[in-house]
Amino acid sequence: MPAVLYILMRNDLASMNPGKAMAQASHASNAFVHNRGRMREGPMENENLYLSWKTETTQGFGTVLVLAVDKTEMEQAVAVAKMAEYDTDIIHDPTYPLPDGEDCHFIPLDTCAYIFGNKDDQVLTAIVQNFPLHE
Repeated sequence: MPAVLYILMRNDLASMNPGKAMAQASHASNAFVHNRGRMREGPMENENLYLSWKTETTQGFGTVLVLAVDKTEMEQAVAVAKMAEYDTDIIHDPTYPLPDGEDCHFIPLDTCAYIFGNKDDQVLTAIVQNFPLHE
């Protein structure tokens, strides 16, 4: 099964530099693994897909693609993915750093999201097909 973890990274934040985006993508991957590990119910097909993904490598991870979205696209994609019963969530960073001159403010912010599923699934493809790879 070609499992894939899509990370939908916001591209509409001027403060989201490459380093912050990498940190947020790490948060999304960790949240996915954490949330998936807590799930004890659901179709066996989903569990098999997750096991297939996490055993792609000896280090416990599979294919991850980071796509560029704005806030609205992220929220809509996650809403549709939830209706279609994919593993999905929005990542909320309670202390996103926002530099302001000599000061740095730490604000709560939805920074990215993830959607996990079978890469060949037509519904999943329809959800993410218009989002380019994040640069």
